[in-house]
Amino acid sequence: MFRRSKRTIPVLNTTSTADISFMLLIFFLVTTSMDIDKGITRQLPPTDSKKEITVTDVAKENVMRIVMKADGSLVVDDNPTDISALRKLAEGFLASSKNLSEHVISVDVDRKASYDAYFNMQNEVVAAYHTVRDALAKSRYDHLFDACTENERQEVIRAIPQRIAEVYHTDFQGEEEGGSE
Repeated sequence: MFRRSKRTIPVLNTTSTADISFMLLIFFLVTTSMDIDKGITRQLPPTDSKKEITVTDVAKENVMRIVMKADGSLVVDDNPTDISALRKLAEGFLASSKNLSEHVISVDVDRKASYDAYFNMQNEVVAAYHTVRDALAKSRYDHLFDACTENERQEVIRAIPQRIAEVYHTDFQGEEEGGSE
């Protein structure tokens, strides 16, 4: 008679599988680059509806008007402008303002404009403020704005406040919407 022998199934040693998978996980987490979100740092006005709104008259020569159209093109004080020239124009405007605490940079943005174009425009305006504040800090305290003490910073910020008024449009012939900073 033919006798069948019991076959044994080979056992696979899986004790190190968890260690290997954990090491692979760490490897991929360390070597993967993460996308860094970009954004604009702004302090939004409070939502207090009881707060009294005061209207301030600003002389026309103390207002720089920036218009961003839906295609991302810029118009500064009724002159078409490239984004690369915006910083110098804003620096010149801030430097030529007689009373820096009374200036306003008015930004009119079409809602259809791309976020990247808006972000780049905001970066240039904020960089212009930073350059002018650096120049004032250098003349007053013999060092740049970033090296100022907290009291020196507050003095420079009081002398050159960041005054940006923003308006968003659905189209430039229609009704205006929304807010200011």
